[in-house]
Amino acid sequence: MSNRELDAALATVPDIARTRQLHEDAKKRLRDHPAGDVPDVARNNVIDGAVSTFQADGSWPADLGKRAAKAYTTAMEWEAERLARVRAKDATELLAYDTRQTLASDALAHLGTRLDAVLSDARKAAETLGDVRSADAAIKSGGAVVAAWSKVQSLTEDLTNVRQAQWTLLDPAPRPRSIVGEGDTDERRRLREWKRQGYGEVRGHLDDVPTFVQDATRSGRYSEEVLLWLAGVDNAYVPTSFEDLRDVAGLGDLVDVSAGADGPVVDYSPRVEPIRQPRPAQTYTHSRTPDVDFSQPVPNRPRVNSVTPGAERTTDDYFS
Repeated sequence: MSNRELDAALATVPDIARTRQLHEDAKKRLRDHPAGDVPDVARNNVIDGAVSTFQADGSWPADLGKRAAKAYTTAMEWEAERLARVRAKDATELLAYDTRQTLASDALAHLGTRLDAVLSDARKAAETLGDVRSADAAIKSGGAVVAAWSKVQSLTEDLTNVRQAQWTLLDPAPRPRSIVGEGDTDERRRLREWKRQGYGEVRGHLDDVPTFVQDATRSGRYSEEVLLWLAGVDNAYVPTSFEDLRDVAGLGDLVDVSAGADGPVVDYSPRVEPIRQPRPAQTYTHSRTPDVDFSQPVPNRPRVNSVTPGAERTTDDYFS
C-alpha cells in the first residue's frame, strides 16, 4: 500500500524523484518488449520445420540455410535488445536505491516539517476539544467539538504515515541483488532495537515518554491519544539520519553512576603498589635436602625453621 507521506518526501528531493522515475521507465520498457526466442532456438525452429516437411513429402527447401541464418540474426537482435533492457532495469534500480540512501536525510527533513505541521494543527484542534478524548464524548458535545475530533482523527492518520515513512527511510530494505543475509547489517539491527524500545518520537530520555506512546512506536499503530500527547510536548521530532537517532538513543542509555551515591567520591585511578618480598621457604623436621647424585655422600639435613601443623596442609597454606 502506498504511503502518501513517503511519496511526498521523496518527491521533494529532485535526484531521488529522477532516479525513481528512471527505474519505473526501465521496468516499463522491459514489460513492453515483445516475446521472442534466443538465437539457437530460432535457428533450430527453422531447421526442425524443414526436417518435418522432408519427412512428410520428401521436399527440401533450397534456401534453408539462408532462412535459418536470417532467423538466427533476427533473434540475436531481439536478444541484444532484451539484455539491454534488463540491464537498464537492474542498473537504474541500484542507482535509485543508492541515491535514496545518500539523500535520505533531505527527505527525512521534509518529514520533520510535515510532523511540525500535523502537531500544530492538532494543538489548534485540542483547544476546541478541551477535555474530550473520544468520539462518543465529541458527539455528546456536538458542534465545533465534533469537527475538531474529526480533524484529530485525520491528523492521526497523517501521523501514522509520517512515522511509517520515517522508519522506511531510516531502515530501508536490503540493497537490490545483495546476497542472502547481507542486508541485515548491524546498523539495521540497532535501528530495529531502538524502535522496539520506543525511540524516534521525542528527543530525550524514554523515562519522559509514556508507555502508550512507546507501544505506538513499536506497533506503528497511532491513536488520537498519542497524537495529542505529542502535540503537547515541545521535543517531538523526526530523526534526520541514523547518527541523529543514535545520538538520542545513546544519551538515553547512559547511566548516571553518581546518582544516589552516599559519601565521598572514590578515586579509582590506577596507582603503583610496592613489590611484595618473597617469603622464605618453610623447612620442617621431616624435610630433607634434595639428593640427585647417589654416588656422593648423603647431604646434611636443612636447618628447621617451621613446626609441622597438626592437620594436613592445603593449597591455602602454601599460597596464602
